[in-house]
Amino acid sequence: MATVTSKLTLSSTDLLSQTLNLSVTNAITASGTTGLARKAITSIAKGTPAGQVTLHTAADFAAPAYLYVKNTDTTSTDHVVIYDATSTDEPIILLLKGGEFAFMPLNNSIDLKAYAVTSGTVVEFMVFGTEA
Repeated sequence: MATVTSKLTLSSTDLLSQTLNLSVTNAITASGTTGLARKAITSIAKGTPAGQVTLHTAADFAAPAYLYVKNTDTTSTDHVVIYDATSTDEPIILLLKGGEFAFMPLNNSIDLKAYAVTSGTVVEFMVFGTEA
């Protein structure tokens, strides 16, 4: 098994009346991964599955699993929309502006897919499985 360390730091000197300085670290024991992938998204709507990118397929890994995803576009208005493709109403889970990323634990019973506001936007992603 491998160890993946995630770290989040939030800091600001002018957001609050006091300085904000938060740092959280988590060591994850990973049994496997989907591997780091970069794929161009050509679908620009949830109802257009051709050209969407599947980020996670339900039950690929036992819970908990973790998703790293990044919108590699540099234009902030070129959003990547990540949604639950398993539910009938397909709720949106994340909206990433150009250059934004997320690292989050997954609900392993859903499929996550992505479409983009601009065709050709590249999404970078990887799922870490723990088999816990």
